[in-house]
Amino acid sequence: MSARAWERWRAQVEEAWTRHRSHPDLDRQLDAMQADFKARTAWVDELSEKEAEEMLHGLSACLAALQEAVGDTPGVDAP
Repeated sequence: MSARAWERWRAQVEEAWTRHRSHPDLDRQLDAMQADFKARTAWVDELSEKEAEEMLHGLSACLAALQEAVGDTPGVDAP
């Protein structure tokens, strides 16, 4: 996922978030969850395009290695 894709996804989530607010108690819980999510992912927004690409490349390589390792293990299904 590129930095632009991340921004588009995040914008879509925020748009959906603002459209579906009708229960005050749930809204408070969701507001807390949204704030927590933003706090946990704020570092992603500060990555440069190059840093994001490098991170995603490393993640892809890691996932490929895990899938290969799981594929060699009897009785374990690959993700």
